[in-house]
Amino acid sequence: MDKNTFMIYNDVLYNLYSCTSLTDLRDSFLKRLKLLVPFSYASLLLTDSPDKTVTLSNTRILCCPDYFAEAEREYLAHTEDDPLFWLINGAESTLIRESDILEEEKRLSSPLYQGCYRKYHIYDTLQFSISYQNHFFGILTLYRTKAEEVFSDDDMFRLKSLGLHLNAVVYRLYHPVCGHSTEYTGNLTELTRTYHLTPKESEVLSLLFRFYSNDEIASKMEISENTIQKHLQNLFRKLNVSSKWELLKFIRETAKNVL
Repeated sequence: MDKNTFMIYNDVLYNLYSCTSLTDLRDSFLKRLKLLVPFSYASLLLTDSPDKTVTLSNTRILCCPDYFAEAEREYLAHTEDDPLFWLINGAESTLIRESDILEEEKRLSSPLYQGCYRKYHIYDTLQFSISYQNHFFGILTLYRTKAEEVFSDDDMFRLKSLGLHLNAVVYRLYHPVCGHSTEYTGNLTELTRTYHLTPKESEVLSLLFRFYSNDEIASKMEISENTIQKHLQNLFRKLNVSSKWELLKFIRETAKNVL
């Protein structure tokens, strides 16, 4: 991964962890993801009832651009005709490149393609199933048209790498950390004691655990942006990280023990 791609990756990842609602995934994350893994269309199909079985009943449709939701509504009415849907294991995340599974003629001549995607000139897809702690939450799909190249191995690597974080963020959006207050408080107390955090640093870390942005932290604590940066630099030093991305990664790994 070259330096420019790495910087884009970090920006996309930071943006992902900054999402505070499912619609943020569409309005912010998908738009940035396009810089890392180019696509013509993207969709998030998220079930309202996460379970250990693969189902898209009562599905929320989030698309980029919005009008592509028309195609996904038609798809949801015919999931039984999708030969790839049942390849996605509900117990763990799976990434599928459609052009690896189905020959071009079969893809483009299927009733599902003709009824849902032909008008959009779809040619290849990447499908990532979102699963966490053995529960299936939905599917992220990226689409490219006939005028574009099929998705590359590099595209797959980047999406799979991001997908591991997407799983955790989607789980958090369905099950906010604040819903586990006793375990969370104990965990934060242990971090404060172990790393000798000040009360203010501990409060900043507490808000970062809940994925507040810098502006939201400054507003809630009634302090300036410069002061937030000073607290962050102290946290970087004490927790042995060098950036907010690494700090968020640290938080994610620690939050596993909470969730």
